[in-house]
Amino acid sequence: STFIIIIIIASVLSSLLKSCRNRTSDKLVSENKHPGNGNIIARTFKTGDGWGYTVYINDKLFIKQSCIPAIEGNSGFASEEDAIKVATLVVNKIKQHEIPAVRLNELQQCGIAK
Repeated sequence: STFIIIIIIASVLSSLLKSCRNRTSDKLVSENKHPGNGNIIARTFKTGDGWGYTVYINDKLFIKQSCIPAIEGNSGFASEEDAIKVATLVVNKIKQHEIPAVRLNELQQCGIAK
């Protein structure tokens, strides 16, 4: 029975740590109320190794990006400002009815990738 209690405690602690690492900041990146696109909201959040962003359309999660797209690895953005740059790019693509994929050259233009 002690083993089961230890497993339960470990599971609860693991869940708490994950939720702390992925908490949303209070930084609202972009909000767009546009009839053709719906209500688009982007926010940044802190990850275990940097920053990420979310994009909601009509209050439904559309994108959760916790690592830098278009580059190898799973690293978060180095700063909240970098996450904001890419989130803004993605929101603008959605507004223009484009696929919200991010390419390496776009990251380079934002000063995020070499």
